Amino acid sequence: MTFDGPSTADTASSDRTTHRVDDHSITLRRVLNAPRELVFAAWTDPVQVAKWWGPHGFNSQVRQMDVAVGRMFRICMVASDGAEYPIKGTYQEIVAPERLVYIDDWDDDSKPSQSSRVTVTFAEHGAGKTLLTLEMRFGSIAERVEAEQQEVIPGWGECFERLDALVSAH
Repeated sequence: MTFDGPSTADTASSDRTTHRVDDHSITLRRVLNAPRELVFAAWTDPVQVAKWWGPHGFNSQVRQMDVAVGRMFRICMVASDGAEYPIKGTYQEIVAPERLVYIDDWDDDSKPSQSSRVTVTFAEHGAGKTLLTLEMRFGSIAERVEAEQQEVIPGWGECFERLDALVSAH
């Protein structure tokens, strides 16, 4: 996985995920080798989500996925050592195949809440490619810093690699 580090650049390439960190947000971008309709479907079909969600070495179980405004998804990432990382999200906006907006948080009462508003955009990027942008907005700088310490940037980067491998195979 490659990263360009904190950046204000608005460019992304198909062989790496770029990111930018602001006070209250983290934004990641990657060009995927598939049309946006396919990429959007990979975010909204539970069978496909289970194939790419989570960093390398993780398996994911989609426990619930009701892709409608006000409805929820529940996904549990399972590490190779069996440790579980369950999350939940509530869809705020869905504009197929352009945008998904959801509020996510841990789906585990033993963990302190760490919610963020996530906006995922799917933009056509030349013939058969998609510029995927994911922005996480946090309620405070401290929450953003904590997310960085939990390795969300490399974790999402690896998710994007797995997603690209899945959709480019079609």
